Amino acid sequence: MVLNVSETPVHRLPGVAFLRVRNPYAAAVYGALAPRSINPPDAVLAALNRLAWLPKFGPPFAVVSSDFSVEKVELERPWLLLTAWRVGLDGSVTSVEGAKSVVEHRMYMRNPLAKVSVVVPKPHRLVPVFATAKNATGLVAEVLRSLGLLYARVTLGDYGGRFYVLDVDPVPAIETREEAAAVAELV
Repeated sequence: MVLNVSETPVHRLPGVAFLRVRNPYAAAVYGALAPRSINPPDAVLAALNRLAWLPKFGPPFAVVSSDFSVEKVELERPWLLLTAWRVGLDGSVTSVEGAKSVVEHRMYMRNPLAKVSVVVPKPHRLVPVFATAKNATGLVAEVLRSLGLLYARVTLGDYGGRFYVLDVDPVPAIETREEAAAVAELV
């Protein structure tokens, strides 16, 4: 059964839910209404909370929640400024002044999830990896297993040949036939 959740009030979803909801917070809510969801709501929420997996799989980091605390970050610039909760506001900065500006802007946003920033060294390059529990290997497989996800897009940062996890998207867009086939096989 296909259900357009933007048009239909949902009380309970029958059976197993495979949600194609771009908003991961909405995916966690609707996933909680089904007896089983391909990516369980707890796993989606764990992926969205970067501090749930960053200490184990990520690069060195600092957490700041005010613009003046940025000056005390002892990581070499340039920096990548993430939000502690995944809200699509990540960006790189090259100076303390730039970081202060970004953090100050986030502090004044109405979204409380944007008020805490995570500072990591900017990687040489980003490597996005679409993976399922059946085809994941190495670090990506470990992340999926640790969070309880059956599929995700994991973004790795390359730090001179050493890879760390910088992002986990628990409800990624399926962009290629290969990705669609991998999810179909998983289902």
